[in-house]
Amino acid sequence: MKSFIIIFAIALFWTGCKEQDQDINLKYSDPQLWYRNANKAGNKSFDVFYLLPTCVWDRVDTNGDTLHYADPQLFSDREAMQPSFELAEQIFGHDANFYSPYYRQLALQSWRSDSLVNARFPHAFDDVKQAFDYYMKSVNNGRPFVLAGFSQGGKCVVELLKTLSNEQCRQLVAAYVIGYKVTALDTLNYKQIKPATSEKDLGVTICYNSVASADAICPVLYPSVFCINPINWSTSTTQATLNDSVTIHINKQYNVLVLDGFNPDNYYLKSLDFLFKKGNYHLQELSFYHQNLSENVKTRFQTFSSKKSETPVGM
Repeated sequence: MKSFIIIFAIALFWTGCKEQDQDINLKYSDPQLWYRNANKAGNKSFDVFYLLPTCVWDRVDTNGDTLHYADPQLFSDREAMQPSFELAEQIFGHDANFYSPYYRQLALQSWRSDSLVNARFPHAFDDVKQAFDYYMKSVNNGRPFVLAGFSQGGKCVVELLKTLSNEQCRQLVAAYVIGYKVTALDTLNYKQIKPATSEKDLGVTICYNSVASADAICPVLYPSVFCINPINWSTSTTQATLNDSVTIHINKQYNVLVLDGFNPDNYYLKSLDFLFKKGNYHLQELSFYHQNLSENVKTRFQTFSSKKSETPVGM
């Protein structure tokens, strides 16, 4: 987590140069484009397909042009992604085959506005879709799977959900959109995007964002029509206990988690104030609920197995 914070802090120092897209032709049959070798046969009954958060910043190439995307083949960018890969595998990979691609993710500066994100995100998602298509065709082998992503990776999950075939929807155990949003428009034409309402429901989307108060909501992550409490797996305002001194409840007006008991000063970075005001816990969305998320993935896998074994032959 410390490495992740450093990445965000350094990201503020960039040079304003001519905008330039990276023209990279990625082939996801190449094992170097995966955190783990995706060509290796999975030996567990379930898969997790995970998408990274923002791990890089704008950089200037030898021509003086500013590049706004990660280069999955560049050592420094791959190294910056490593801590996020490792944390996600610890959370989501205990009971599943864990697959996570390198992709041409947007650098941090693009998240200053929705217009920049909308203009640049298609490049990132093109890589994600190619990686997912390769995974489904050549790696998955019909196994049930979880989609999961944090921050920019959460946005990738939302967009992937919109592309799933009926068969893929039947294989989907759940989708975790952590530290991002699901809008009303996202759900309008995509019946497969439906909110989780308990710890065991299947084919649903888990989504939440954490703050000390509504004043700290990040505009890029708002509004969201989905919010579930990852401690008690309820969508009500019922308070849950994270530890001896911290409680969590859902603010229904804004659909965010409100945490009482932490000192916001301990998690505030002035250099990131343009995105995360004091009291916004975006960088802690995985670490605060590490054990809860890990146990929930296992619970949903077990529920999926039970439901499948109960299905009569021929159904």
